[in-house]
This record gives sequence, C-alpha cells and structure tokens, in this order.
Amino acid sequence: MVVVPAGVSVLDFGSAARAYWTLKVVGVKNVSILDGGVAAWTQANLQVEGGVKTPSPKIFTAVLDKSLLAEVSDIEKIASSGGATLVDARPAPFFSGKDKAPNAGAYGHIPGALSLDSAEFYDQKTNRLKPMAELAVIAKQVPAGPAVTYCNTGHWASTDWFVLHELLGRADARLFPGSIVEWTSNASRPVASSRTKWDDLKKKLGLGS
Repeated sequence: MVVVPAGVSVLDFGSAARAYWTLKVVGVKNVSILDGGVAAWTQANLQVEGGVKTPSPKIFTAVLDKSLLAEVSDIEKIASSGGATLVDARPAPFFSGKDKAPNAGAYGHIPGALSLDSAEFYDQKTNRLKPMAELAVIAKQVPAGPAVTYCNTGHWASTDWFVLHELLGRADARLFPGSIVEWTSNASRPVASSRTKWDDLKKKLGLGS
C-alpha cells in the first residue's frame, strides 16, 4: 500500500505519516509514502488520470501492533517515573504554552518532554524530508533508548515517529495518538507551561492565543 500526500507542506506530509502509522498499527505490513507526493509525480511528467475507481472489497483482519502504540496509561507512568523520552512534535509556541489547540484542556506540554518540532525534519524548498544524514543529526536531540512522540492529536507526532522508527531504525519509538488533547482531558494530569498572566490578558484583549 502506498500513501500519497499532495507534496505541498510539512502538514501534508504529517497527514500521510499519520495514515501510514495507522495502517502499520492495524497490521498492514507493506506500506510506503510516495516521496514528494503528487507534486513530485506530476513534476516528473508521469501519467495521471481522473475519475473515481470502485475498489474491489476484500476481507481484512486487523491485528493490533502495540509495539508502535503508546496509550495514556503508558504516558502517565513515563511522566511520573521515566523509562522513555517524551518527544513533543508541535511548534515551539504550543510546547511553551503560548498557544494551544482548540480541543486541548490546558496550555503547555507533558512534564519532562523534549521539544522537537516536526518541521525540523522537512525541507520546505523540495517539499520532502531532509536527506538522511541531516535527519540523523537532528534526531540526536532525542537520547538513545525508548521514545514516545506526541503533539495535539497525533498528526505532527507522526512525522517525528516516522523519521525515528522507520528511517533511522529506532525500533523502540512509539506514538501517543491521543496526544495533548487526551492528556489534558483529565485536569488532574500535570502540564508544564511558560504561559504568564500577561499572555492570558492579551488573549482576553484579542491580541494573542
């Protein structure tokens, strides 16, 4: 199975990586992402067609691969006692608490998490992931050993997971699909934030997030 992004942005690639991860988790073994997506395909003057093709239904039995999946109970253990590096794949303002997703219950990040914006792995000029050597250098920010990527709902985090697990061979990397939205759905779970009262005031005045 080949997941085909549009090939226009890091967000677009993240969507493809999220679909890729989901397919892997439910047991699809042979999955790829088209490098450069539709944009690269058309730039190479390869054939395209229009219309809708009716798929041929087949029975698929899902077998959940939990080695790729981190659940909220796993994150609670990591946040309290360690055992893995939490990798926050969101842009810096989300990590610091200056901004948040509409469905998130609080500003900030899971305590102890490391910030690694998924955009660091992406080359906006070519609309592809950066070369392997560059990816490896960037990924050195994540200490050796188990790692769990997260973001708001598992979108940006899928790019970080894809690079770590699929390209750099870090078999102990997992994804927390519920991410910060699920984490903050329970107000008793801790959140670290640099947000200030001034930030809150600016929001009330319509000058900030």
